Amino acid sequence: MSRRRRYIKGNVYITNDKVLVGGKGKKRRVVSMGNDKDNMAVRRILSLQDKDGNKKERLIPIEKYPDIPKISGVEDKTFRKTKSGKPIQEKHLTKTKTRLNKWDMAKIRKGKKKEKNKG
Repeated sequence: MSRRRRYIKGNVYITNDKVLVGGKGKKRRVVSMGNDKDNMAVRRILSLQDKDGNKKERLIPIEKYPDIPKISGVEDKTFRKTKSGKPIQEKHLTKTKTRLNKWDMAKIRKGKKKEKNKG
């Protein structure tokens, strides 16, 4: 009997925000969207509320996990390269023990639909 293959889709990692979007370099959680360790596609996990306590509209809400402290959501934008243009590799990210469940992954993969104005 063969061993079960370990896929990385849905795993949560910690990276420096500077790598993805530039700026100060805040520690940020990201979720893996594919299974390639050397050419990863990731999406950022952000807090569902802004500084004023208002709900952010462009995030896909996810359940609460032990490793993610606040009520959070996943961004619609997928990052495939670093700010410098190199591919994102798993060895440069910090692993966590958290993995998003299949319902959250299905929601994230489907994405956020833009609502049309009725009237």
